[in-house]
Amino acid sequence: MKVRMIGIVSALMLILTACSGTTESGGEVKVEEGIDAKEVFEKSIAAQEDIQYFHMNADMTQTLGSGEEEVEIKSVIESDMVMDPMAFHQMIEMTANGESMQAEQYFTEEGFFMKQGEQWMKLPDEMTDEMLTLQETQGDPAEQMEMLLEYVDEFTLTEEDGTYVMSLKASGEKFQGLMEKTAEEMGSQNQMMQEAMDQMKVNEVSYTYTVNKDSYLPVQLQMKMDSDMSMEGETVSTMMELDSTYDQYNEIEEVKVPAEVVEQAQEMPGMSE
Repeated sequence: MKVRMIGIVSALMLILTACSGTTESGGEVKVEEGIDAKEVFEKSIAAQEDIQYFHMNADMTQTLGSGEEEVEIKSVIESDMVMDPMAFHQMIEMTANGESMQAEQYFTEEGFFMKQGEQWMKLPDEMTDEMLTLQETQGDPAEQMEMLLEYVDEFTLTEEDGTYVMSLKASGEKFQGLMEKTAEEMGSQNQMMQEAMDQMKVNEVSYTYTVNKDSYLPVQLQMKMDSDMSMEGETVSTMMELDSTYDQYNEIEEVKVPAEVVEQAQEMPGMSE
């Protein structure tokens, strides 16, 4: 499997945390009479309007197969997020077939800074805009829920341990439009990823949203997706499992780029250079 193709598919799966949630929901516990998944979705989206800061942890496993070749990629992401103006600090650890890579990122009004190994780099403005577009879609649970609101009638609703659990398992045909909508959300910022998404066929997808019953704020988002992608004359089958948790709502004061990072960072060349 070509290295470039692995990178594109892996990056696309990271982006699709934007359309996130897996596991079948737990017990068949009946919810309060008159409460349905649409009401919980809408109340959760409304509750998040007052959220300015939150913390997110995400574990993702991707299994990519082409012919007899198979690659497993595991990613662990820990993020402190600020919504307006958009800012974040995140740590990423990615392991592929036993080899690990760590990265640290800051984004604020000062720019986008990324560390791999011991070197800090500052991304050029055009790449910063692109990365920010993806991060805004990926990181905002309210935006994720709004994108799925049109499918809310497909979700089942149960109650578990002080939470509402909304779950869905369906064929990929229902969600091909959602994939296209995600590409549109990215706009012209990432033409390569849009083209890759056009070559993607979703076979099956399942989601589970867990929302706190009192605050209606998201607690957990899980997703499992089985898909195929054709690119460069190859078809890659992909199984992705994602588990994201959200907490520390409005407990994070701010995200600042440390002065030593700004001082040490080398300017990364722009795409046109």
